[in-house]
Amino acid sequence: MTTRLYAHTSAAAAVLLALGACYTAAHTWWLGLSTLLTAHVFSTFARRCYTQARREQAIQQRLEGLKGLSDDEAYFELPPPCCTFWLHSDGEVHSPSECTRPAAARTTLTPAEEQAFTQITAALHRSGGAV
Repeated sequence: MTTRLYAHTSAAAAVLLALGACYTAAHTWWLGLSTLLTAHVFSTFARRCYTQARREQAIQQRLEGLKGLSDDEAYFELPPPCCTFWLHSDGEVHSPSECTRPAAARTTLTPAEEQAFTQITAALHRSGGAV
């Protein structure tokens, strides 16, 4: 609220100074120029204040939207990466030898599952796609 008040005040001062510069320039050019430069300073400050006021309003609306949510819905944290390879591969499948997850969280394929996985990937990588 205060930022918007500063913005309105600065904009009004810039308009009044610009009008004063027009009047003063008719009598003394240097006084009109200095008044016009001062009006420019006030208009720049007003523009920055309006931008800050819009930011504050957007943050306020976001906070009001989050008030009705529970703690689990309002805050979501991604799980930490399981190994160094995961950090550099954008989450792609990686080697279990480098994985730092607990052994219970890791899975290994049985020979039958490995064969089925190979057949599935071969079918998907064919030129015609899966059949």
